[in-house]
Amino acid sequence: MKQLSFIILLAITFGCAGDGGKDVAVSIVDLNDSTMLANGYDTIELHKMRSRHVTATLQVNGKPCKFLVDTGGGGTLIDMSKKDKYGLEALGKRDYAAGIGSVRTLVRTSAMLQVNGKEFKSVDLFLMDISYLNTEFKKTKGIQADGVLGTDFLERHHAIIDYPHSRLYLIINPNEDN
Repeated sequence: MKQLSFIILLAITFGCAGDGGKDVAVSIVDLNDSTMLANGYDTIELHKMRSRHVTATLQVNGKPCKFLVDTGGGGTLIDMSKKDKYGLEALGKRDYAAGIGSVRTLVRTSAMLQVNGKEFKSVDLFLMDISYLNTEFKKTKGIQADGVLGTDFLERHHAIIDYPHSRLYLIINPNEDN
């Protein structure tokens, strides 16, 4: 009986520790396209890979570009080998990015991105060799990514990811600096 009382006490203590003892309200929101559109969001379909990664297709300089959605990636980038396909040129200095097990060179560039016919102002992004990602995706018969949609972009456009319905919602304001 002492063990059971101790376990219950621990559960109560740790259950309240993270919120200062206050009641925490948890709500589940049923997202749907019409609600999100009414609140200023645009919808992008997500595609799940066998590896459990998700991709979204946006237009880059008028051409479809498959982006790996990376909520932990600091920057948005396009594979260096695709720069001619999307009409991109290297601008400015080189920076370095650290990823899992590697440090890679980044080159700044700029592009026009579009979603559902809406254009973003010119978007600053990077060019980087991501062939190592696509090599891994190939092993699991995954989709080949042309780029990575990073946290910088997702935060700026108030991204909401609806995993159960495979949707990415973004606020696109063409007049706002990106």
